[in-house]
Amino acid sequence: MNVFVDFIVRLLTDAIQMPGLLGEVALRSPLSAVIVATGTVFILLSVGVLGYSALGALGIPLPNLGRGPGDRIE
Repeated sequence: MNVFVDFIVRLLTDAIQMPGLLGEVALRSPLSAVIVATGTVFILLSVGVLGYSALGALGIPLPNLGRGPGDRIE
């Protein structure tokens, strides 16, 4: 049990320190900044799609993102 508590404390401590370290890495060169920004966009998009899907699976009414099966093109 002590190992589990130590793991959680270390995980939270590292999560708090991560933004500062990420800023240092991103500011080293312009290419690093582009890579970090691109990775952030991919992560945010995937989390957004998963969240949208999870809310839809829970039965929460959400707006349609495109043409549904009932929309006909004439």
